[in-house]
Amino acid sequence: MADVMMALGEYRFSINSAALQSISETHSWRWADHNVAGSKPRSQYVGADLSSIRLQGTIYPYFRGGLEQTDKMKAEGDQGKPLRMIDGQGKDWGLWTVRQLQVDKSNLWMKGVARKVEFTLEIKEYPQEQA
Repeated sequence: MADVMMALGEYRFSINSAALQSISETHSWRWADHNVAGSKPRSQYVGADLSSIRLQGTIYPYFRGGLEQTDKMKAEGDQGKPLRMIDGQGKDWGLWTVRQLQVDKSNLWMKGVARKVEFTLEIKEYPQEQA
C-alpha cells in the first residue's frame, strides 16, 4: 500500500486510517554510581537502555479510518508479544513492545460519537539478543 506511513505488527498507520503527526524517539544510557570514601562517587558505564518511541496521530473517523482504529491498536498491544515495525520506506526498525496507548476523543457529536480522535502510542525496543 503506497499510503502506509508505518506498520506495527498487523496494524497500518496511514492517511486513510490513523495519520501519524509525529514520531519521537528517546535513547538513554545507564550509569552506576559507586560511593568512594572521602571523595565524590565514581560512575561506571553499565550499558544502553531500551530505546522508546512515541507515535502521535489524528483520526477523523467520519472522513477516513472509522471509529475502530484505536481498538485495532489496542488489540495489537493486547497480544502481549513483540511486534515488528517497518516504516513506509521499507526500513525494518526491529521488534517493539506496546507499553501505553492514550486516546483523546473530541468534537463530540450525536450520541457522544467523536468526530476527532487523537492518539499517543508508546512502544519500547525489544532486543532480539535477550537471554
